[in-house]
Amino acid sequence: MDLGLKGKVVLVTAATGGLGLAIAREFAAEGASVVLCGRTQEKIDSCVDSIRKSTGGAVEGARADLSNAGEIDAMVAGAEARHGHIDVLINNSGGPRTKPFTDLSDQDWLDAFDVKFLPQIRCARAVFPGMVKRRSGRIITIIGTHGRTPHAYAFTAGIVNAALLNLTKTLAEVGAPDNVLVNAINPGWMDTERMAYVLGRLMQDAGLSEEEARKRILVDTQLGRPGKPEDVAAAAAFLASSRASFITGAFLDIDGGLTRTI
Repeated sequence: MDLGLKGKVVLVTAATGGLGLAIAREFAAEGASVVLCGRTQEKIDSCVDSIRKSTGGAVEGARADLSNAGEIDAMVAGAEARHGHIDVLINNSGGPRTKPFTDLSDQDWLDAFDVKFLPQIRCARAVFPGMVKRRSGRIITIIGTHGRTPHAYAFTAGIVNAALLNLTKTLAEVGAPDNVLVNAINPGWMDTERMAYVLGRLMQDAGLSEEEARKRILVDTQLGRPGKPEDVAAAAAFLASSRASFITGAFLDIDGGLTRTI
């Protein structure tokens, strides 16, 4: 099925590992011109080389620290100067640290917003004017299920994610008159470094074995297993495609049945 992504300029942030890397690879395989953003030049170069070899697609690296608004603005301006515009932003960022509630300090809460919420605000803000000017664009925010399905061991992630869900709905309303479509993907437990981190914290804090910790976090996932980054990548490609031209302000849960809200 042709998704109509050939030649589209796609900026993927936090793309040197996990979900971001899988998404960048998917778009390159679909024929898009991918701008792969990361913080460490060595990792960026390695990922660009890997994607070129595996897909033969057009991909370039762009370095920016998502905690620095100036670096984001410069990175976006550079991509727009090289390509003329950005068609799609995959608004991805790292996840906050997790601890038992009473161990979370004020600084932990502030750090949670600094590591995930504000970077996605900055990236959306940087690409939005160009999309509005062209009256065309897609912003796909990678959030997570805990924004709508709270979990006692994911306080910070859940609350930051809820804020990003609100951002998605609100920005979709702002962008609609200019055909800027804004949607979110909510991954459940994925076989990534993030899941390994949460398992490690749970093993440490609750004194569980790896198998026990794994069973605990997957107990509500109806398929009984974590997903793969490629599952999220396929969903992102669909939402960016011509097949999704009447979808905005939507949340797509890629979670193996974890989210049971109506």
